[in-house]
Amino acid sequence: MTRIYLICFFVIVTSYSALAQKQNSNYPLQNSGSLWVGAMAGPSLLIEKAADSLPAGIQDYFNQLRSGWHYGFETEYFLNKYIGIGAKYTRFNTKQEADSIVIEFFSSTFYIDLSNNMSIHSVSPMVYGKLPLLNNKLSVTGGLGPAWLFYRNLGTAVSDSVMIKGSSPGLSTSLRVSYELIPNLNIGLQGSYIYSILKGFTQDDGSATQEITLEEENYQNISRLDISFGIFYTFRRNLSNK
Repeated sequence: MTRIYLICFFVIVTSYSALAQKQNSNYPLQNSGSLWVGAMAGPSLLIEKAADSLPAGIQDYFNQLRSGWHYGFETEYFLNKYIGIGAKYTRFNTKQEADSIVIEFFSSTFYIDLSNNMSIHSVSPMVYGKLPLLNNKLSVTGGLGPAWLFYRNLGTAVSDSVMIKGSSPGLSTSLRVSYELIPNLNIGLQGSYIYSILKGFTQDDGSATQEITLEEENYQNISRLDISFGIFYTFRRNLSNK
């Protein structure tokens, strides 16, 4: 998945940088900086599945916890029609509750109640490549940048609650198709992939706080796929060199 986004992004950037240079050699240079400010929301899916070694009821519970929703905000400044820089913030949330999950252990049967409330915040500086089409009414935009993720998970088993907190670096990629409904107002459909591995966290059970460093085989993959529906407002500046 990461390779697909990277390939799309670099194809857009390299091909249209070359096209821009060719056009500028034949026509007067046009500086058309534009600022895009937008908000988006939609469904999300965590990539990592529950371990097969878990009991079937627990495995189903955690696999259902993988799906959730996100919202976010994005700012993009395009230096010209094709290349831009910006920043992106997203918040992912998923909740799950289950009463009396059946766990069979040897000849005994146990019933447990579980609940989780998980959120992941991410902040990313981004570089963008844009392909304008249909006289700038339609555009395809690819983005790539480092990310920092902040993980929170409040879990309850039977009557005991634990808050888990952690943070981790990562990589954020995106690919968006936007259409201008009216001048300066765009709607868009965007796919994003955020990659990150959590290697440690803080565990707080209300009476004590413990710092835990995970062994490599126990690293938690908090990467996810987002599908977003968004709206963007564009501020444009057009100048011609004499």
